[in-house]
Amino acid sequence: MSSGGGLETFSRPPRSATPDRSATLADVNPAALVSSRRDRVARAWALDHGAVLVASGLPVPIAGTDQFHDFHAHPEFRYLAGVGEPASVLAFDPATGWELFVTLPTPDDRIWTGDGPNPDALRARSGLEIRPIESLAGWLEARRAAPLAVIGNDDLLHRPEGYRLPPLERFQTAHDAALAGRLSWDVAEARRAKDPDELEAMRRAAAASRAGHLLALRTARPGMTERDLQVELEAEFFRSGGDRRAYGSIVGSGPNAAVLHFAPTRRPLNDGELVLIDAGAEVDGYASDVTRTFPAGRRFEGIQRDLYRLVYEVQRAAIAEARPGVEYRDLHLRACERIAAGLADLDILRGNPADLVEMDAHALFFPHGLGHLLGLATHDAGGCLRGRTPSDRFGLKWLRADLPLQPGYVVTIEPGIY
Repeated sequence: MSSGGGLETFSRPPRSATPDRSATLADVNPAALVSSRRDRVARAWALDHGAVLVASGLPVPIAGTDQFHDFHAHPEFRYLAGVGEPASVLAFDPATGWELFVTLPTPDDRIWTGDGPNPDALRARSGLEIRPIESLAGWLEARRAAPLAVIGNDDLLHRPEGYRLPPLERFQTAHDAALAGRLSWDVAEARRAKDPDELEAMRRAAAASRAGHLLALRTARPGMTERDLQVELEAEFFRSGGDRRAYGSIVGSGPNAAVLHFAPTRRPLNDGELVLIDAGAEVDGYASDVTRTFPAGRRFEGIQRDLYRLVYEVQRAAIAEARPGVEYRDLHLRACERIAAGLADLDILRGNPADLVEMDAHALFFPHGLGHLLGLATHDAGGCLRGRTPSDRFGLKWLRADLPLQPGYVVTIEPGIY
C-alpha cells in the first residue's frame, strides 16, 4: 500500500504564500535557459582543450521486427541541447564552444514518417545553429589531436554508422572513458536543480497525472480488469496534455498490488480489495510519478484504513521535514522508524522502532527507498553524492537518493507498506 509519489520542489514559497503562477513556459526564453545550462556545465568541466560529444541515442529496434520502440533522447543530451531528436550529437570544444548536429530526414523518411524536425524550431529551442549530422565527421577531423570524451548515449561509440559516421578510430582520437565519467557526473550535478522551464514542464506533467489518477479512482469498480483501468488512466493522461507515459504504468489489484513493479493483466478487480496504481505522464521530456492505493468499489475498512492512515501520516511528516540541507537518507530512515512504530502499534511488528529499523525488520513491509529525484528521467540524476558508496544493507540498498537536498531539487516522497 502506498500513498506516495507526487511532486515536491525545494524552490517553493512558504506555505502561507500564494505562488506566482503568472510565469509559464510561454513567458520564459527556452533558448536562453538552455544556453545557461550549457554555460554552467562548461564551467564545471573546466576543460582547456579536448572534444566532447553528447549523443542523443539511436532508435531501439523491437527484436525480430522492422519496428522500433518509442524514442527517448538521453537525458544529458536533452538537458544540454533542449531538444530530443534521435541520432543527433551536441559537440563541445572549449576553444570554439557548442555545435548541434542533427540527423535530418531523407526523402524516404519523409514518405514514411513525415518531415521530421523543423530546423527553425530546433534553433529556437536550442539557441544553436542546426548542422546536418554528416558534417560532424569534418568537425572531428579538425580535432584529430584532441582527447575525446563521449557522453550521453554510448551507442555513438559502438554504432557510429547510425550517426552517419565512420568508425571513430579513423579520426585517431581515443575515447577517454575516465574523462567521460567525470563529465557525466558534472552534468548530473547540474541537472538536479531545475530551472523555470523545467519546473513548468513538470507542473504540466503532474497536472496530467493528477487527472488520470482521479479518473481511475472514480472509474474503478468490481469486475473491471487491471488492463481496463490502465486504459482509462493513460487515455486521460493524453487528454490532459501528456505527451507519453513517463514509465510503464503499474496497476495491480489484490495480491498483485504487493508486487512493486507489477505489469497490469486481465485480472478482474474484486469488491473491496486494494488496487495500487503507480503511473505518471511525461511532458516535453519531463516525468511525473504518482502512486495511489484505494479499495475497489468501497471505502477503506478495518486494517486497510489503519495501514493507509499510517502511510499517509508518514508521507506528510517526511514532506514537512524536506528542506534544503536535509540529507535524503535521514528522511528515509526517519520514515522507516515511523513505519516500524506504526506496525508495532498494530501488533504486526514487536520491538523498539529504532531497533527494528537497525535490524531491517521494517523492510519486510517497506522494501524500497522513500523516493528519488525526478526530472528528465523518472529516477533522475540522483544516486549517491559523489564520493559516497551505495549501501548493500537490506533496508537501504534500494535508496535511490543519498545526498543533501538543495533548492530547486524535485523529489518524490513515497513511503509504502506492502
